[in-house]
Amino acid sequence: MASAASVTSLADEVNCPICQGTLREPVTIDCGHNFCRGCLTRYCEIPGPDLEESPTCPLCKEPFRPGSFRPNWQLANVVENIERLQLVSTQGLGEEDACQEHGEKIYFFCEDDEMQLCVVCREAGEHAAHTMRFLEDAAAPYREQIHKCLKCLRKEREEIQEIQSRENKRMQVLLTQVSTKRQQVISEFAHLRKFLEEQQSILLAQLESLDGDILKQQDEFDFLVAGEICRFSALIEELEEKNERPARELLTDIRSTLIRCETRKCRKPVAVSPELGQRIRDFPQQALPLQREMKMFLEKLHFELDYEPAHISLDPQTSHPKLILSEDRQRAQFSYKWQNSPDNPQRFDRATCVLAHTGITGGRHTWVWMARVPGYSGCCQLSSPQSLLGTKVAA
Repeated sequence: MASAASVTSLADEVNCPICQGTLREPVTIDCGHNFCRGCLTRYCEIPGPDLEESPTCPLCKEPFRPGSFRPNWQLANVVENIERLQLVSTQGLGEEDACQEHGEKIYFFCEDDEMQLCVVCREAGEHAAHTMRFLEDAAAPYREQIHKCLKCLRKEREEIQEIQSRENKRMQVLLTQVSTKRQQVISEFAHLRKFLEEQQSILLAQLESLDGDILKQQDEFDFLVAGEICRFSALIEELEEKNERPARELLTDIRSTLIRCETRKCRKPVAVSPELGQRIRDFPQQALPLQREMKMFLEKLHFELDYEPAHISLDPQTSHPKLILSEDRQRAQFSYKWQNSPDNPQRFDRATCVLAHTGITGGRHTWVWMARVPGYSGCCQLSSPQSLLGTKVAA
């Protein structure tokens, strides 16, 4: 006969992955996994993120067609046989309460050997001098120990769950901070890109203007130089022709010709005017706004990203008598009962407030707070200690 443990192990192999119970009307889908027909039908009725996509297998996440269920009759027969074995194993559990050696029912527990005994075992020589108790009497102190262990374990589990909840909230706060920083970076770089594009357009336009002015002056310079070259070429040609003539013709009007050549005025044009040259030399000054903006951008980006959360500890000397502070001075809980708190000038007696133990004198700091007052959203305000302590009513 199969043992109860073996039957239980077999039963675990034919459980539905959805309901965790024994398979009922088992069906097989495209990936080969088996489920209860009812469980799979209800699973397919749950809408997914994309209504047009086929549902996926709860185990392997492979898509399957909702209408492709195939009844698994062979597996259904296996489930039925396992249930029969479970029934037979349950009916035979009474036999396990009998002593395997003598076949008698077990009534006693030996404290010395920690063994369960029948009447015959109790009278045996090896247990005659041992401490015997009835099963229930022997189990009672162990039940008390179990209850104590359970109490401690549950308390520790609650503490761990509280730590988990607190750390999860802390992680959410950190994720929110990261998301905020990401948006700040995106915003700052978008502003920088816009500014750079504007500066690029301005600088390129100025360079285009300088380029046009240089080309214009080049044309003027080429025109003036060409005119001067033409005038000198005419004089040179005239003198060369005069020099080749006979003496009588050479002496004709020779003085006026020489005077014209000697009294000539050579104009020496300049390719780039002093004004244009100065504009070219002053062009790097046009990039000063860009340098200032880049410096401001880096300072602002560093300011936005480089700061640490402030560590705030609540001051019990200032807390209102209806506020109960935690041992770590990180939380304050409202109580309708007036606490027996020592009276001192720093304590709030009208507004339900509490101050931080260490003040903030400068810089940029952040902190996270949460209000848990039913029907009240809560508030938080940062004020100077003088303004608060002077009246003891401001919050």
